[in-house]
Amino acid sequence: MVSAIDSALRSTGRRVIATAPRLEGPLSAARTAYVRAILDAVAWRHRRQHAAPIDPYELLWVDPDDIEYVAAEFEGPKFQRLGRVVGGDWDVPDIRFAETDIFQGFKSHFDGGVPWAETAFFERVAAGIELGRTPWGCDSRVALEERCRRLDALYDRIDREGYLSQPELLDHDGDDPMGAGRTDRLGRLIKDEISVDIGRNGELLFADGRNRLSIATLLGVDRVPALVLVRHDRWQRLRDRVATTGRKPTGLADHPDLRRLCGSDTEWDRPRSIEPWL
Repeated sequence: MVSAIDSALRSTGRRVIATAPRLEGPLSAARTAYVRAILDAVAWRHRRQHAAPIDPYELLWVDPDDIEYVAAEFEGPKFQRLGRVVGGDWDVPDIRFAETDIFQGFKSHFDGGVPWAETAFFERVAAGIELGRTPWGCDSRVALEERCRRLDALYDRIDREGYLSQPELLDHDGDDPMGAGRTDRLGRLIKDEISVDIGRNGELLFADGRNRLSIATLLGVDRVPALVLVRHDRWQRLRDRVATTGRKPTGLADHPDLRRLCGSDTEWDRPRSIEPWL
């Protein structure tokens, strides 16, 4: 039901904006309010169901090297996955993030000095464009080349200034080449932060944000902020036990999704909700 409503709203919004561009701002504000209402309902439901609360606005600080595998794909927009708890075998992936063609393309370009146009990743995206598709949000080779130039700028910014969360970037007027022109704070959070799913044993599975994760990994960044989209129900049951008993599971006490439940020695390690920032 939610997916159908969201799809209808987006389709109607695009038609209205095409005929009356001045309404883009009010329509964007309305959709933001709609997304926030959905997320607030998710948080309220989990407060009633779980001893360990799930805050869809919470950012965890994670080691990029711990995001080893790519998560299974779930249907629907990202905001509809924020805070979900799902059982089953979706958390047993077999694709390593480091083996994806996009990461290999980043590695060849930034570490090996290979021009973007000579990477297998670029060739795949360009081939999709020639077939009339819009892979990576690009509808022409020129658009693809411009996106690659913005990736170069993002790499340089992170290398120069360190890795900053979207709240840090917006609050300090930081330059974000990939999010240029996007001022909606909730939109920046959902679209531009790295996001992960968490498997039954606490595995951090890549869900979105491949540009930033690739760059952070190549630059050796120690920690990056990440949104949690989907948690396996067995992992959530473990979180509930930790919240109820106060016991730290052997080998998992320092897991980023348990730090708030177990207590944290440093402010840096402590997960935090960014809802007040929104």
